[in-house]
Amino acid sequence: MSRVAIPLEAVDWLSVWRGVRGLVLAGDTAWPKRLHRAGHTLFALTDEPAVVDKLGPIDRITPLLARPEAIPTDPFQFEVVFVHQRLHTCDPDEALPQIARVLRPGGCLSASYLIRDDSVPWVRRLAALLRRFDPMAMKGDYGSESLERLRSSKYFPEVEERAFRVWQTISREDLLNLVRHQPLTANLNPSQLAHLLGQVSDLFDSAVRPGESLRLPFQLLCSRAWVNHEEMTGPVVLPESALAIPL
Repeated sequence: MSRVAIPLEAVDWLSVWRGVRGLVLAGDTAWPKRLHRAGHTLFALTDEPAVVDKLGPIDRITPLLARPEAIPTDPFQFEVVFVHQRLHTCDPDEALPQIARVLRPGGCLSASYLIRDDSVPWVRRLAALLRRFDPMAMKGDYGSESLERLRSSKYFPEVEERAFRVWQTISREDLLNLVRHQPLTANLNPSQLAHLLGQVSDLFDSAVRPGESLRLPFQLLCSRAWVNHEEMTGPVVLPESALAIPL
């Protein structure tokens, strides 16, 4: 199947403004390129040398080989820091202060996760079918719970949240390939796998009109966390028990 396309409405909401100078925490090239197409000037932070090589030739994208726990730029460089599907891969105690440091006053951390929406009836039926063979089938750990850490961060006291519905067109072969790549299929013999794929094909036929494709639903969970530098720049107050040395 092709990669799920993030709609422009969601990109605009996460970007806040047009033509921003942004930092994107990049696990691959897809998210930086999507933001680039929306007209933004980007620094792409990644710990993957191959991603640096692929992004380097692109105009208005400057790749940086580093981790978000140690961002190699001066303070107050970016209006928006973007992170898609990767917030859970960071150490929040180290990364969030670094992100706050490089954001300009009034800037924000825009974090997002694309997760499958299992509330649609045909998706629920597919999950129930696969869980006959593996109770954990289609119970992916997306990492989206990391968005909750933003709500408790002293560096980002104001957080806005929004969810976008995103649909991916899926053909019969796409659906069969999705099932073939499930871990549970490694435990099935050829006869069992053929029987399962036959049931999945019947499910497809019952859920779609002849000649059409299904649409696989996703939710794009988005957060805009607005930076507050007071915790980084406030005066140091000595406790009463501290030793004061007059100068």
